[in-house]
Amino acid sequence: MRKIRYQNIPGKGRGVIATEAIAAGEEIERSPVLPLALKDSECPGLSDYAFAWGEAVPGFEPGKECAIGLGYLGLYNHARPSNVGLDRHYADNEMSIHALRDIAADEELTIDYDIPLWFDAA
Repeated sequence: MRKIRYQNIPGKGRGVIATEAIAAGEEIERSPVLPLALKDSECPGLSDYAFAWGEAVPGFEPGKECAIGLGYLGLYNHARPSNVGLDRHYADNEMSIHALRDIAADEELTIDYDIPLWFDAA
């Protein structure tokens, strides 16, 4: 992937870091997802990495309420406010990450999970 890498971040575990400056609005990553049923997304080992997928889309196919993101999608840590945003591309079974503001090289990229947290925010 261009301009990003993952690494261990003290107190957080894995996270995504900018390897060079990223401009506001720039698409950082676009990766496939694996849609799956809510009950399957709650399995140990998957539950921390599942994204809401079709659950809020009227008429969406049952059994695909959640998705597991490939690429680095599941490695972005939470922050509020965050410096990246998430877009869902349902027709392509993909999600993308874009910069909400200019991001400096070596800065951690964070996303607002926009759900009640199941952990203490770092």
